[in-house]
Amino acid sequence: MRKTIHFLLLLVMTTTGVAGLNAQRGGGMNWDPEKRAEQQTANMTEKLSLSEAQTAKVKEINLKYAKKMSEARQSADGDREAMRATMLSIREEQDKELQTVLTEEQWQQWVKFRDERKENRGKGAGKKSKKSE
Repeated sequence: MRKTIHFLLLLVMTTTGVAGLNAQRGGGMNWDPEKRAEQQTANMTEKLSLSEAQTAKVKEINLKYAKKMSEARQSADGDREAMRATMLSIREEQDKELQTVLTEEQWQQWVKFRDERKENRGKGAGKKSKKSE
């Protein structure tokens, strides 16, 4: 009986720890479109010093495309290549709309930030970056 209680306690602690870790990371791919759009808009507002009017328009655009991305993920039916192609197409549409709201300088800053983030994706702690080599 005592071993069963210890096992259940350990199971609960492990599950809670993993859930907490995911919450700290922001939940990753499981974010709903509203959270994704909110986070992306917050990043853009901070990095690009968007005006209030720009922020409102950018949030609207980000939400529209976050919903499209979510639909694409759900309808992918396990076909990662098809999903990737659809996502790329959606991202290109989103970029065109964002360029109508951002100044040329803001757009270049956003592209640079996005490229750097993409380049650093997958690099874990302790791995050398290209800059430090």
